[in-house]
Amino acid sequence: MINAFYASKSGVKNYQYCLDAIANNIANSRTDSYKAQVISFTDLLYTNIQSADGEPQNLQTGNGSRILIFRDMTQGIITTGENGIMINGNGYYAVENQNGETLYTKKGDFSVRDIDGADYLVTENGDFVLDPELNRIIVNGDEFFNLAAPGESLEGSMVLGIFKVTDSNDLISVGNGRYTISPDTTVTPELDTESKLIYDMNESSNVNLITEMSKMIIAQRGFQLNSQMLKTADELESYANNLRN
Repeated sequence: MINAFYASKSGVKNYQYCLDAIANNIANSRTDSYKAQVISFTDLLYTNIQSADGEPQNLQTGNGSRILIFRDMTQGIITTGENGIMINGNGYYAVENQNGETLYTKKGDFSVRDIDGADYLVTENGDFVLDPELNRIIVNGDEFFNLAAPGESLEGSMVLGIFKVTDSNDLISVGNGRYTISPDTTVTPELDTESKLIYDMNESSNVNLITEMSKMIIAQRGFQLNSQMLKTADELESYANNLRN
């Protein structure tokens, strides 16, 4: 019975994680530049079953599953958006939050804000937009309308810090379409000279609501079945204990 407990327990826990991820995707389906979470299940180790005399029976019993959650970094639908500056490519804007941490985002809704007598380029969250050297961008005159990506050579333009990440799994979401680099990786984001800027455009979320609703139905069913399996395993164990007594 112990295997039934392990398998059903991991199933309940993993399907709960799955439902949480799906709910998060649905909640952010209208959030610009949001990248959907993708769920993948894998089996844990199997146990070979042998007969009483030790002969193999070509039978195995499972020990549950584990869940892997990663981001779908494919580009969302392009929509028109006033003052939006979209990255056409795999790069991310480098921004600095109020705690001085460098974060990365696809969202290009920028504005100019007067802070301590200087006009800084900031995001809608109030984060400072950074240049390729990770310095805050100070805007003078009409330079806000003359921004360029690192790979673009536009005379008189201010260059935005756009970086690329080799593995999207190294990115950890911190909310509002922003990501930080996982502390478990030793890879440093590199300056992206291939991505281009598209003005007055935004990248929508890449969440497919129909797909997410279908996944939710399957996940709810899986959660219910594993919960029932856990309950049944508990009842069988109780019967076995009563027989021993």
